[in-house]
Amino acid sequence: MINNISSSMQMPQQRTEQSLTEDQQSILSETLSQYDAENLSESDALNIVETLSQAGIQPSGAMEKAMSDLGFDAKSIGDIANVSEDGNRPPPPPKQSTEEITSMVDYLAELMEEKLAASSNNELSDEDKESILTQVYQKFDIEDGESIINTTA
Repeated sequence: MINNISSSMQMPQQRTEQSLTEDQQSILSETLSQYDAENLSESDALNIVETLSQAGIQPSGAMEKAMSDLGFDAKSIGDIANVSEDGNRPPPPPKQSTEEITSMVDYLAELMEEKLAASSNNELSDEDKESILTQVYQKFDIEDGESIINTTA
């Protein structure tokens, strides 16, 4: 009986290391290209850490390797910036307020209703969806490629 129970228990899965996206690799490369790996000041290191943090690039083996490939030592940058092992970083960008999200949702609903009322279909075409998204990006000053809703903690 004990064997049956233990054999059916699953071991917790280890977290798999996330690799960097192409955008993150590009941001990392562009950011580091502005600095001299041999002559980093505390201000330089803090700027690097802040930029990577805002881009959603978390400390990882993939980040460390990518930085190493570009001639930088991730641990040294963290040490210079006084970032501790537990990931103490500069404060994150402010979260979106509930009012901002509500305003965006209301605007989306308004645009969708207008598009549906103007067409004879009960569904939005891909062209309509792209048009709505473009209008939302413009109204809320969102850059192309950014998420509409900030999901970072």
